[in-house]
Amino acid sequence: MAKEWTEADLKEIAQQLSCPSGEMGIATGERMNRSNLNMTKRGFDILAIANNDTVLEIGPGNAVQADAVVNAAEGVRYVGVDISETMIQEAQRRNTGLVASNQVSFVLSDGQTMPFADNSFDKILTVNTVYFWQDPVSYTAEIYRVLKPGGRFALVFADKGFMDKLPFMQYGFQTYDKSMAINLLQSAPFSLEAVLEEIDHTIGNLGHPVERPIIIALAKK
Repeated sequence: MAKEWTEADLKEIAQQLSCPSGEMGIATGERMNRSNLNMTKRGFDILAIANNDTVLEIGPGNAVQADAVVNAAEGVRYVGVDISETMIQEAQRRNTGLVASNQVSFVLSDGQTMPFADNSFDKILTVNTVYFWQDPVSYTAEIYRVLKPGGRFALVFADKGFMDKLPFMQYGFQTYDKSMAINLLQSAPFSLEAVLEEIDHTIGNLGHPVERPIIIALAKK
């Protein structure tokens, strides 16, 4: 029998997806790994990590992907920035060796500003975080600021038409379609290099197989 989700359940799911915390947050991070795996891989693929790149991932969760990023080319350095203390701790625990070797680091953020100097990163990726940005225009400008001239940013998210049907969307999510994402990126002002529309097959956050349309927007500073 399928589980019937109460309003309290759905609020808790939405809160944990926004900022995982505690034991439930650790479990949420594991679910997000599975759910976002293909989207994250596609985002890094389109960024085409090159030798000596410094790469930022916004909202990496427990960062099981960090190892693959630093091994994608020679001399790559990976930084993960997250608003969740739980996820920062889990990411550090899972990547102890890479942190010790200074190939990987994790930084706690307020989710409104980027705690980095101007022109710090060659490539930036974020997957399924845009829904939670408190001031999207300001935050996009922050991403633009910390990206090096000529650097690229991949914004990856599930399309509004799919997201709006999920039962927990009313609790703190701002969903996006292709045109909304383009307008947001151009406000920074990024130049759009590609906007891909794909279908992702995964297991959703309620535990069911899903087929979701996703957007991969590649922008350049």
